[in-house]
Amino acid sequence: MGTVPGDDTCDTSNKIKIPLITNIQRYSLQDGPGIRTTVFVKGCPLRCPWCHNPETQKTLPEINYNVEKCIGCAKCAEVCPTGATYIEGEGTDSFLRFDRSKCIGCGKCVKVCLAGAREITGQSLTMDEIVKEAMADRLFFMNSGGGVTISGGEPLLFPQFTLELAKRIKNEMAHLAIETAAFCRWTDLEQLVEHVDLFLIDLKTMDALKYKKHIHGDLDVILKNLENLLETKASVRVRLPIIPGFNDSFGDYEAMVNYLDQIRDKIESADILTFHSYGEKKYQLLGRDDYEYRNVHSMTFKPIKPLVDMLTEVGFIPGVSLTVGGLIGVNTMGSASGK
Repeated sequence: MGTVPGDDTCDTSNKIKIPLITNIQRYSLQDGPGIRTTVFVKGCPLRCPWCHNPETQKTLPEINYNVEKCIGCAKCAEVCPTGATYIEGEGTDSFLRFDRSKCIGCGKCVKVCLAGAREITGQSLTMDEIVKEAMADRLFFMNSGGGVTISGGEPLLFPQFTLELAKRIKNEMAHLAIETAAFCRWTDLEQLVEHVDLFLIDLKTMDALKYKKHIHGDLDVILKNLENLLETKASVRVRLPIIPGFNDSFGDYEAMVNYLDQIRDKIESADILTFHSYGEKKYQLLGRDDYEYRNVHSMTFKPIKPLVDMLTEVGFIPGVSLTVGGLIGVNTMGSASGK
């Protein structure tokens, strides 16, 4: 299993290691019911090849560099403390270079960039600042049945922080959802049950070897955590990211349907999330060339129709206990804590 950073003996909010935050996205419609604000933590133990939020994988700050915006003023090279950004050559034959292996993510280059070609991913915020921003749209939550979702990255990589934030959000009387792959210690997930209204659990494949080889996780751990969570009567929606060439074959669909049929009466719904290509640009900005889905088009409905039909045949109801695209709609009923 992945290791969890931080001191396990910490039990107060002022001692808890707070992860960097890549975004606090307001007016989110795909991370739980109603209008929501989603808090994205930076750090994940898994490495999904199709990840559309690569900026949330590493725990340290990173620099987004948009070469197309760069005007070559070299202000960044002047202030870089490590030599990560430097001038190569002289005169008209000089070029601005960026050696990411030397970058420490200090952000000094971002502050002096005249063209806005650079920005830092990963902001250090206090717990109070996170809660204040997360609750800024309280009125929209009340009117739409929405709330706050803690996502990432992987929130359970930071169990103490996630528990403390969950408590703080619930003290604000807001609906709270956690979006997780459930690749964590059961004790860390269990302690959230009484504070979380909805768990959004990713089920990426039913093939344990494929999960380990391509995602670097343990499917047995994930399924055990999911089943333990269902035993607590927590509200759970199982999310199925469907990825071209990875889990979109008939055999993949059949395995998913057979498993979900066993737990159909214990979960709120199955949510099919089709692959999209929106994350490709993010890899470019991070200077990464390891994106395996470059030039792969976003999926249409046609490839997933067999999966929709198969789930419908075993009792899932489209628009109710079966959705496509992550749009859940307004739902103020139900709570993991029984409230």
